[in-house]
Amino acid sequence: MFSCRPFSQECTDALNRVVAYHLHTSHVYLAMAYSFRNGKRIPPFVEYFETLANTRREDADAFLKHLWKRNAAICPPTFEKVDMMAITTPIEAILLAQEMERTLTSILVGLQGAARRESDLLRLLTSVLRKQRKNEDDMKTQLTFHQRVEKEREMQVQTKKPSTVSGLRGFVTSDC
Repeated sequence: MFSCRPFSQECTDALNRVVAYHLHTSHVYLAMAYSFRNGKRIPPFVEYFETLANTRREDADAFLKHLWKRNAAICPPTFEKVDMMAITTPIEAILLAQEMERTLTSILVGLQGAARRESDLLRLLTSVLRKQRKNEDDMKTQLTFHQRVEKEREMQVQTKKPSTVSGLRGFVTSDC
């Protein structure tokens, strides 16, 4: 059972920051997912970003409930808007995602320090941090995959031979 006593101001501020950053990353992930849904080939991270967007909103809701149960002030700060026009490649999207995941981990660890006496909140936080570390590992895997794909694409462009005309009139051969 949870305590009815109010959170400390430090804990309330940290919780509001966690809520705000979860909602911020949810919006960014959703925007990135849809900005890469414009072709026949949808990168594998698109569905992952959509899932993360949903998970972030659910986690924000869980933290908001803790604030509400303790009658704490719900006043999440705002975070700087991401320039989505600057995210043009899968690698740029994943690098931004990695940066957001590192920031979120740092914010969650800050909450962990502020909530050291709040057992109900620490249980939720332990679960969220476990998922968070997995998300960071998943981002590393996604980045490695897309860097490998990009490198292979560059190798194909470099080794591609120009079209040559054979002895037959009008017959063009190429390696395509």
